Amino acid sequence: MKRNDSIQILRAIAALLVVHVHSLFTISAHATPRQTHFFNLTNFGACGVDIFFAISGFILSTVAMNVRPTHPSLPHGAIDFLLRRFIRIFPIYWILSFFFVLVQLKQHHLTSAWLVNSYLLLPSVRFPIPTPLIFVGWTLIFEMFFYYLLTLNLFFGVVRVVERTILTILSFIVVGGLFGFHRPLLILLANPLNIEFIFGCLIGLAYARFGKRHALGTALLPVGTLWLLSTLFFFDHNLGNAKYVLDGTLSWYRVFLWGIPAAMITAGLVFRSTQITSPFGRFGVFLGNASYSIYLVTLIVFYGYDRLYPRLAHLGPDANVVLGFLSVAVVGSLCYLYVEKPLTHFLTSKYHHPALQSAP
Repeated sequence: MKRNDSIQILRAIAALLVVHVHSLFTISAHATPRQTHFFNLTNFGACGVDIFFAISGFILSTVAMNVRPTHPSLPHGAIDFLLRRFIRIFPIYWILSFFFVLVQLKQHHLTSAWLVNSYLLLPSVRFPIPTPLIFVGWTLIFEMFFYYLLTLNLFFGVVRVVERTILTILSFIVVGGLFGFHRPLLILLANPLNIEFIFGCLIGLAYARFGKRHALGTALLPVGTLWLLSTLFFFDHNLGNAKYVLDGTLSWYRVFLWGIPAAMITAGLVFRSTQITSPFGRFGVFLGNASYSIYLVTLIVFYGYDRLYPRLAHLGPDANVVLGFLSVAVVGSLCYLYVEKPLTHFLTSKYHHPALQSAP
């Protein structure tokens, strides 16, 4: 499938929603922005994570259905699939995590277990799951779990790989329901939030079967958007707090209120499958391409902004929310252009041409 520009723009929106949440949180530690009084706006932006999960389910299921081993030393497509995910996820994540390694070392809080779990995006054996050094990396633990399940099922062949992955996720959730969430590994393996990846998988299966369905996409998009926006005014219950996902308390509630509409919006854009040509649209596509870097640099930028705030306080809290938001977008875009993109390209080229690694 050719890259869907609308999905890239949706990725940008998802990342910027998360940035807005953290911008409000950072500034609210110093003053009270007026926008925090607007219904549930303080937590609403966290729904960007649920949009990301639906998009990941769609994209990765589509990739998995078309896996063919391309690396000469790796005859099996499953390993090839996983190594490509590693190249995409880990290098830039490791580089940016090092900032918080230094911070925690300075504060004498860093432990070897925390470091290993953070850098490998592994769930802890403690309950609830402690977040990685980059706090937003908790979502990447769920992402990697989904990738591992796809890889595992790819070992049994490409045919029906997505269906098997869906059944695997559902089986874990059933086990969690029977035995309870309050067990260290089950909180990840059996978390209902993984259903949001299933939604994306179902979109991928439907798209593979039926292709573009403009009328269906046009119907799903406004319904999903209105459903999601309704939670801005009703039914918040602190959905944006990661604590209530990592202990399983509000996972089902979040799947219903944010996961389903996020999947509907994703499906609407997939089935419409439009290509964007306007300058503003192309800028949105660029931000979608940079969304991973934007997401990862969020807490680094706000770590610095928190310390700069006294010098910027005269601007007012709401202006600082906007300025902090724009700062993350700019720094994240630069990180994408000058770190993530060239690094990923370099590693991918080395992976495709292993002979080059032995050249003098």
